[in-house]
This record gives sequence, C-alpha cells and structure tokens, in this order.
Amino acid sequence: MKRRLRNSLGFVLLAVTLWLCFDNVFSDDAPIRALAEKTACQKKKCEEQHGLVKESRTPIGQTIDYAWRDGTLSVYCHRAYWVFGERQCAIE
Repeated sequence: MKRRLRNSLGFVLLAVTLWLCFDNVFSDDAPIRALAEKTACQKKKCEEQHGLVKESRTPIGQTIDYAWRDGTLSVYCHRAYWVFGERQCAIE
C-alpha cells in the first residue's frame, strides 16, 4: 500500500512538472509577452520607443526585461496557482 501511494505521488509530481515545463517553457508565449508589455506600459510611457531586451523562461514563470532610453524595467509573469489560473504579471 505504501509503495503504491509513493508511486502514485511520484507520477503526479512528474506529470505536474512536465505540464509546467510545456506550459511555461516550450509553448508559444506571445500572449504572455503582450500582457507583460501592457503591465510595463502602466509604469512607463509606451509612446516612447522601447524594446524587449531579455527574456528568461522557467517552469514556474518568466521574466521579461524592457528597455527605454532612461532605463530598464523587469516584469515577472506567472500563473495564479502555479499549475492553473489566470496569468499575472508584476513589475519587479
């Protein structure tokens, strides 16, 4: 019984890890970048020329850096409850 429980728990942990990797690292992130840019534009003026400088994707979330002439802004995006939920972005 303990062995079955341990194996089942290991399988669930592996499945969640694979889902996080697929969802945050390997899938298309265009909607996430759009949400991140919208979040960055709340802090800085998007009418000014700016661009994406760096993007870091991990199984838990991703960090996107935008640069303006007067500095850079780092935006971190993740799901509300890691595995499911709406995406949320916040300025770091």
